[in-house]
Amino acid sequence: MFAQLLRESILRRKSRFAMGVASVLIGAAVVTALFTVSLGIGDQIGQEFTKYGADLMLQPQSNTIQIGLPGVNIGSVTEQKYINESDLWMIKTIPHRANVLGFAPFLYQVVTVNNGSDTQQVVLAGTYFNKTIQILQPASPQDPSTFTTGIADISSWWNVKGSWITNQNDTTSAMVGSNVAQKLNLTVGDSFTVSYAGAQNASTPTQNVTSATNVKQLKVIGIVETGGAEDNQIFVNLSVAQDLSSRPGKVDTVQVSALCVHCPVQDMASEIQGKIPGIQATTITQLTSAEMNTLDTYQSMMAFVTAVALLASMMGIFTTMTANVVERRREIGLMKSIGAQNRSIASLFLTEAAMTGWIGGVGGFVVGIILAQFIGLRVFSTTISMRWGVLAVAIPIAVGVSLLASALPVRRAMGVEPAIVLRGE
Repeated sequence: MFAQLLRESILRRKSRFAMGVASVLIGAAVVTALFTVSLGIGDQIGQEFTKYGADLMLQPQSNTIQIGLPGVNIGSVTEQKYINESDLWMIKTIPHRANVLGFAPFLYQVVTVNNGSDTQQVVLAGTYFNKTIQILQPASPQDPSTFTTGIADISSWWNVKGSWITNQNDTTSAMVGSNVAQKLNLTVGDSFTVSYAGAQNASTPTQNVTSATNVKQLKVIGIVETGGAEDNQIFVNLSVAQDLSSRPGKVDTVQVSALCVHCPVQDMASEIQGKIPGIQATTITQLTSAEMNTLDTYQSMMAFVTAVALLASMMGIFTTMTANVVERRREIGLMKSIGAQNRSIASLFLTEAAMTGWIGGVGGFVVGIILAQFIGLRVFSTTISMRWGVLAVAIPIAVGVSLLASALPVRRAMGVEPAIVLRGE
């Protein structure tokens, strides 16, 4: 009997039911589109920020010793320490390892560059460009055992004339900062010599360690221009810098690029410090703050637009249900006169509202996916992947909005007095 009454109610007022579904559909479509875009573009914004440098800087913990006489402070001496290259794979075993997009170690030394008649002292930096490292003990059996990373991934925004170093075993290629190239008259294809004085050398284990000068012949394959310190440096593979300065397996710093849309970067710093002994992880707060502020602003805007769309849907449902109750006052009075309880009257209207919300929610999800693609292509110039999890959000929201908007009209229906309406008053 209840199902028949519901069916007859919908069929007799198809246009009004369709208006209610349309109201919910619009709201559900906006919710679906903005949720889908927010999830997809949120990750993409985080990915775009990773192109502008690292979020974390790893440095060795060094001891600073104050020196001087009683009552006189002459200064301090800092003990030089290094990070072991063999420990870097542990970065990809922290709890937030999925958010580690890449890292690049650096080993610095001041070298003398000789290009014919031109001589200049320059900072030479050894790093990874595109290196595949072995993860010796993956944190989970599902985790991959290798990870490819390097400066080409975390600093892809560099303006490079020529090409990147692609072979990690290349011991002769170099990328030269634009200022260095200008001062030494270097162009892509030129060769030059670098020498490092101060390398520790010993021909046999029993000999005393003495200072030596190591020399490397390098060829320019790319000129780097960033507008920063990189313009004054020369970049080579890490193994070249380690060999030149006789510091095998050592690095000075590690830059880590992290996607921190859903996780605090400070937590990642603590996790890395807990994995690798003797290091200090520092967040690069300017970039991290800009990333999080941009994402927060974007998500706040999405939430505001979603709230407005849902409010409009509620008003549409409220208007439709109120008109429905007014139109059916005599029918409600008749049902009550033959023994129908307020609970039955409320159930009838609320079930109709729930059906309106469910149909509108499903239709809104379909329309919202199409709308999300349109927004992605026109506003962000990218496609947005479908996320079925949004369906589990859109339909409950649509049904909830319909029921909430129907609360007052249903209360009004329960207050109908049979004797009054049947007399035509």
